[in-house]
Amino acid sequence: MKSVTIRWVAGLLAAVSATAIAAGCSDKEAGGGEKPAQATTLRIELFDRNNTPTGAPPITNNFMTKYIQEHFGDPNNIKVEFVTVPRTQEVEKLNVLMAAGQAPDLVYTYDKPTVQKYVKDGGLTDLGPLIEQYGQNLKKVLGEDVLSYGVFEGKQYAIPARRVLLPQSTTFIRQDWLDELGLPVPQTTEQFYNTLKAFKEKKPGKSGDKVIPYSNIDPFHMKPLQYSFWEWDKITDQDLFATPEWLLPGSKEAHRFLNKLYNEGLIDPDFPLSMNKDPQKFQKDLINGLVGAGTANTNEPVYQGYLAEVYKADPKAKLVPIDPFTTPDGKRPKPLYSPNGMYMFVPKSSKNAEAVVKYLDWMAQMDNVIALQNGIEGKTYEMKDGIPQTLDNEEARQTLYNYPDYSIILNGKLVSTTDEELNVAANASDPKYKDFTISSIKLGSTDGVIIPHVTTPIQSEIKYATTLKEKHDEIFVKVITAKPADFDKVYDSEVNDYMKIGGQEVMEEKRKAFEAEKK
Repeated sequence: MKSVTIRWVAGLLAAVSATAIAAGCSDKEAGGGEKPAQATTLRIELFDRNNTPTGAPPITNNFMTKYIQEHFGDPNNIKVEFVTVPRTQEVEKLNVLMAAGQAPDLVYTYDKPTVQKYVKDGGLTDLGPLIEQYGQNLKKVLGEDVLSYGVFEGKQYAIPARRVLLPQSTTFIRQDWLDELGLPVPQTTEQFYNTLKAFKEKKPGKSGDKVIPYSNIDPFHMKPLQYSFWEWDKITDQDLFATPEWLLPGSKEAHRFLNKLYNEGLIDPDFPLSMNKDPQKFQKDLINGLVGAGTANTNEPVYQGYLAEVYKADPKAKLVPIDPFTTPDGKRPKPLYSPNGMYMFVPKSSKNAEAVVKYLDWMAQMDNVIALQNGIEGKTYEMKDGIPQTLDNEEARQTLYNYPDYSIILNGKLVSTTDEELNVAANASDPKYKDFTISSIKLGSTDGVIIPHVTTPIQSEIKYATTLKEKHDEIFVKVITAKPADFDKVYDSEVNDYMKIGGQEVMEEKRKAFEAEKK
C-alpha cells in the first residue's frame, strides 16, 4: 500500500464543543396583553426505516419529537413538523419533492451527486451568512474540515453532519456455530471461505437446509472483502478518487471470488432481492438462525436492535466481530467514512432557512445532544462516570432504536470534546453488548482507507450519477450470478458498457480536477 494514504484510526473524532449558545430569541411578542405572533411551521425530513418495534410510538410522535418541540419549538414559537421519507427510496422521493417545490425546509441525503445537481440547478439556499449569524455553536461542533465538504461553487450550500465513528462496516460470525463444529475464528480470506464451506456442509445451529453461510451481499458491504484482493502498490490516491472500482487492479479477482461463493451456495442466493426490494431480509434471516456470517455497518446490530433479537430468538447464539479479509502482505484494508456524514440543506423554495440554522445550532448544545442520543435519564439511561449507560428495559428499546435520525448533526454518540476514550465508551453504552461494540469499532478501523476528495463539482458525475449507480448495481448482480465459465466475458462486457454510458467521461473529469486541486 505504498501509494495510498492509509489512516490508522481508533474510529472516533471528537465532535462537540461544550460551549452552548441560545438557539435564538423567542419570536413571541412580549408584554401588554398583545397576541403572540403566529407560529412558524418548520418542516423537517425524517427517514422512515420501517423498523419501529412492536408497541413503540410512531416515529413522528415520540419522546424525541416531543423533546424537540418542547425545548426548541415552543420557546421559539415554531411548530416542528416531521415529514417522513422511505430510507430505501430517499433520493427518488427527494427528487420528486424538490421538483414539485414541496420539499421540507430541512432535507438531507448521503448522496453527494444529488446535492451537486441541486446546486447546479440553483435549487439550494446559501447557508453561509446564516451560519455566521445564528450558527456559531454549530461551527464549533462541526469544524472547518467537515464544513468544507458542504461548500460547492464557493458557497455553503450544505451543512454536513460530523462522524464520530469512521469505520464503515465490520464482519461478524456465529461463534456458537464455530464452537459446534470445532472451528477457529477465520483469520484470512481463505480461512473465511473454508469456514463458509463448513457451514454449508454441516448446517450448524438451527439452520438446516436453509442455511446461508454469508449474507448481506451488496456493493457497499462487500468492500472489505474486495479490498483484500486489490493490488494496493499499483493504486495511487488519484486512482482511488477517480478510477471506477471495476477497473482498479485486483477488482476483477475480488468479484470472481464472490462469483465462486455464489455458485457454491455460500452466499444468500436471493441477495438481489435484499439489495432492491427487501433490505430487512438479512436481519430476518439472521434472527431466524439461518445466517452464519455477515458484514454490516459497524455496530449496526447493536444500535438497530437486531443483535438483541437474535439472542432473544436463540439464547445459545453468540455473534462476534471478526476481521478475516487479508491481502497477501497481511494487511486488512477497508474503507473508512470521510469525516462528514450526510448533507443537510435548505431548498430555495423554503422561507425558513433562518429557523433551520437555529434548529441545528440548538441541536449542537450538549444537553440536547445527550437527550437526543440517549433519551430520558433514569428511564432509558443512567449516568456512570460521565457516560450515559443505556438501560436494559423496554422503554429504552422503544425510545432509542432510531436515535441517529433525530440527532442528525452527528453520526455516532458523543459525550466529550477532548477525551476520545470517553466517546468510545459512549458508543458502547449498552453494557450487555459493550465488548461487541468496542471490538466492532476496533476491527472496522484497522488499516482504514479514506477516499480523497476535491471541492470542485464534477459536472459529469452530476449528469450521470443515477445512470451509473443503477449500472453499478446491475453489474454487481450480473458478475456474481454469472456461470463461472462466462465470468470474464460478462465482467468485461458490462464494465465496457459502464464506461461508455458515462464512466469514462466521469473518470477523465475527476482526474483533471484531482490534478488541479492537488498541485
